[in-house]
Parts: sequence; C-alpha cells; structure tokens
Amino acid sequence: MTHDARRLVVVTGGGSGIGAAAAAALADGGARVVVADIDTEAAEAVARQIGGRAHRVDVRQRTSVEALFASLPRAPDALLTSAGGASRAAALDVSEDLFLETLQLNTGGFWRSAQEAARLAIAERRTLSIVHVASSLHAGPAPGLSHFAAAKGASVSLLRCLAQEWAEYGIRVNGIVPGPVDTPATDAWRVDRTLRRAMESSLPLGRIGRPEDLLPAILWLLSDSAEWVTGSLVTIDGGRSIAP
Repeated sequence: MTHDARRLVVVTGGGSGIGAAAAAALADGGARVVVADIDTEAAEAVARQIGGRAHRVDVRQRTSVEALFASLPRAPDALLTSAGGASRAAALDVSEDLFLETLQLNTGGFWRSAQEAARLAIAERRTLSIVHVASSLHAGPAPGLSHFAAAKGASVSLLRCLAQEWAEYGIRVNGIVPGPVDTPATDAWRVDRTLRRAMESSLPLGRIGRPEDLLPAILWLLSDSAEWVTGSLVTIDGGRSIAP
C-alpha cells in the first residue's frame, strides 16, 4: 500500500454542520480536503475558508458521485460521509416519495460514496478510512422521523457489511452515532424554545451537542491511529442512549 505525505480527504455534506466543522479540523491538521455538497455556494464558502477544494455532488445520483471521485488526482486516504437528513412527518403521513427519497439520501448516499472511494483505493492499492455519520435514532423509536430512523438503521447495517467485506483491502469502515446536534438541519430547536428545553432536559448531560463535540472521534477514526478499528460505532449523544 502506498501513501503520500499529505492526506487527501473527501467530505460529503461538507458545506454546513458536522461536515463543515470536520472539513475545517481536517484542513487544520494538514489534510487536502475536498468539500462536497449539493449546495455549491456553501461548499465553495467552506473551501475558501479552509484552503480546500469545492465540488458539487448530489449523493442521491450515481453519476454525480462518480464525477466527484473521477475529479480527484488519486484515490482518497479518507472519506467522511455526512450528507443526510429528513423532514419531519408522522408515520401515517410519510408518502412513498418521501420514504424513498430519505433512503436515497441517507443510505444510498453513503453506499455510493463509499463504493466509489473503495473502488479507487483498491485499484491503486491504497489504504482507506471511511467514517459515516449515523444517528442515535438508527435503533428507534423516532416519533415523526420513522423514515429517517429506518434509513439510518439501514446505513449502520451496511457499514458493518462493508467493513467485513473490505477489510482484506486495507479499507476500514466505521461510524459515529450523534445524538441531537445543533446544525442548520435542526433550526427548529432555535425557533421553538419549548422544544429545545424539552430536548435538553431529556439528555443526562443537559445540553444539545455541537458539531465540535464530534470532531475528536471523527479525526481519530479517519487517522492511522485507528488502524486496528473497523466495523465500529462511536456513540456521542450526551447520554441519550442511557437516559431513563
């Protein structure tokens, strides 16, 4: 397996939230970062700020993901898949289109990105670390977000399968499991103070998370320091998983 002195890292969903925070931290550590996002302006803004490169990608579309990885000078050393999300809807009101779109984004997006990165790494005989941003809702229940929970649950199962199949190639696949985190996707908590207080009171550590809370685990899993770790999930949820 070969290595270059400066790591090449792709971050999907890098235009905002967890992805943007991770892209900045990776760049601070000396990595060459490709900020990939469906929002071109957001990706370009982050890339300018961190000295990286922006690329528009719609992870729901195979051709778009293929174009992203075809634009790279070589196989990436690491991939962070943080593109995802869903709109709220009661289970009885989730349409066929919404359910399938949520799967396409949260599960399919992870699959396409990981698969294209792995193909490059295997072809060039390079090691690769993939980290997927899952969700504490992946195990349910998730009132109002059953479709999102289902998609994230599927992505966790996929993660473990990929880790097992690709280990022989020197490809590691791990995930982080965040609880509620302040990002543009969770603006409802800023608007509805009652909802925010209820969420905070439900967490043993008493506050909603920040993207920065996730960075130590992300950076570690993407690095060579975690070279003996694959198929693992790191839970970072303010204690949500142990709440009574």
